[in-house]
Amino acid sequence: MRNGDEGYETPKRRTALLLIGFALLVGIGFITVLRPEVEDEPSDERTSEVETNEEQGADEPLQE
Repeated sequence: MRNGDEGYETPKRRTALLLIGFALLVGIGFITVLRPEVEDEPSDERTSEVETNEEQGADEPLQE
């Protein structure tokens, strides 16, 4: 039991602290896992450049 001025931790306060902790963990997970995945996706410019290069190479005969 707690003594003195510390007071009693209510279930609402405990639940709020757990929700804050959970939100913090989700935020850390987003930053470390999902954000790099989103940044690695190719942009429209890169995609069109790659398609143009592939189309130019299609006219050349394949070397075996």
